[in-house]
Amino acid sequence: MLISLFFFGNPDRGDDAAGETLYRWAQDYFSDHSRLADGLELRLTYDFQLEPEHIFDLDGSDLGVFIDCHSNTEKPVLWQPIPVGSQLMFSSHSVTAESLLFLFESTLNKPAPPCYLLGIRGTEFSLGSTLSSDVLRAIEQAKLQLAHRLRQCDFS
Repeated sequence: MLISLFFFGNPDRGDDAAGETLYRWAQDYFSDHSRLADGLELRLTYDFQLEPEHIFDLDGSDLGVFIDCHSNTEKPVLWQPIPVGSQLMFSSHSVTAESLLFLFESTLNKPAPPCYLLGIRGTEFSLGSTLSSDVLRAIEQAKLQLAHRLRQCDFS
């Protein structure tokens, strides 16, 4: 089973660096394949933001996980399924995960794999700021959750 992990964030914008921080951790931590469920393979991708071209990184995967920092969540760490959108919506800066799945299906003419959001609540996104103490704690929770899900193949 191939799982694509997408990590997003700008390391120069405070809490938005959570994605890059988790990407670096995942590269090291999951290099020990005994930490993964048997038969599980990972494809790790890091970028500043979700782009339309990421449909090709998702192609061939059995499951996708989008890891990003958000300001609109109440929980420090959020796990939820990402539904396929009904239209393409994007801004000059990025495309939404739902829109990416819509684009995947309409461009590649096949169903998108199941995808999930691992969201980390952030509050400080100013240019030049560092990770807040709340996000540092949330990153530790996200590490535990991701490690557990990939070891147990628990994506519900």
